[in-house]
Parts: sequence; C-alpha cells; structure tokens
Amino acid sequence: MTPSELARLYRQYIGCLNNQDWDNLGKFVHEDAAHNGRALGIAGYRAMLENDYAQIPDLRFNIYAL
Repeated sequence: MTPSELARLYRQYIGCLNNQDWDNLGKFVHEDAAHNGRALGIAGYRAMLENDYAQIPDLRFNIYAL
C-alpha cells in the first residue's frame, strides 16, 4: 500500500467513526481487534465506540497530520 493509499484509508476510517457508521466498521477494524491489551473483536470495539459517543455526544475525531 502506498502512503497516499494508506492516508486515504485512514481518512475513510475516521469518517466511519465520525459518521458512526458502525455497519462499515469491519472494513477498517480487524476481527481480532484489541484495545489496551484487551481482546474486543469488532463487536466489542463497536460497543466501546458506541459507549464513547453516548458518554461524549459531541465526540469527533480530527486528523491534524498524515
């Protein structure tokens, strides 16, 4: 993957998060996803993000440098 392809993919991932497009999360998150050493899988990762958005309704991810 070229650097520009990787940057495009990362922007798409951030867009997925900001749009809370959970049905497409699997395009960006591995089925064996882990967070802070804790295995979550896609379902657990999604639940973590849904909780984050519930706790912080105006949560938004921004890219400042690539």
